[in-house]
Amino acid sequence: MSPNISSSCNAPLKASAHDTNLVDILFTSALDGEYVRDQISGTFAGYTPKQDSGLATPTSSDDTPSQISESKLVELQGREHRAILAAERDGNLQGAISQLSQIIQDCPSYASAYNNRAQALRLDGADPSAVLTDLDSAIRYAQDDKTLGQAYTQKGIVLKAIEADQDDVFNCFAQGAKCGNEVARLAMAKENPYAKMCGKIVSEAMRQLRTASSPKS
Repeated sequence: MSPNISSSCNAPLKASAHDTNLVDILFTSALDGEYVRDQISGTFAGYTPKQDSGLATPTSSDDTPSQISESKLVELQGREHRAILAAERDGNLQGAISQLSQIIQDCPSYASAYNNRAQALRLDGADPSAVLTDLDSAIRYAQDDKTLGQAYTQKGIVLKAIEADQDDVFNCFAQGAKCGNEVARLAMAKENPYAKMCGKIVSEAMRQLRTASSPKS
């Protein structure tokens, strides 16, 4: 069973007020886990066994989509769903991480499990390098736009949190936006170096105008 790849990567999206608030939190204060929690919750919104699996065709693995039966995919998705519930409903992050790790061990090319484990690790305060390793694996194996967009967006957030190179942060958000992730599109606009430069110029001009119009003592 081959996963479906959306053909609407470049379609315009309307960002919700919630998405806008999340980006404001991201760019005006330290990331406190709200976005990650929201993303974990959204991963299985409207869950059905027929949803995109996020599996890819790795070059050196026996677990390629063509070799995984439909019943196996349904089993993996169900197990992943239970792991997510352990994190979001029960607050059992360690249990969720353990379950997701077992899924990855059973099927190393199951991209969505890497993405969700990265999110759970982030919430659990894990070292950013471990989170980034999982996100790189999710990006490597992902075939559906949703999983790929989430992985790139999450990677951009982690890189920004550790004050990585601005170009790397921007490129991650750009890739997430290309795959239709609304938060990535908003974040990309705020992280754009040209927009930042223009914003600084405007801010400085406004400061000078306010100074010039202030009554002299």
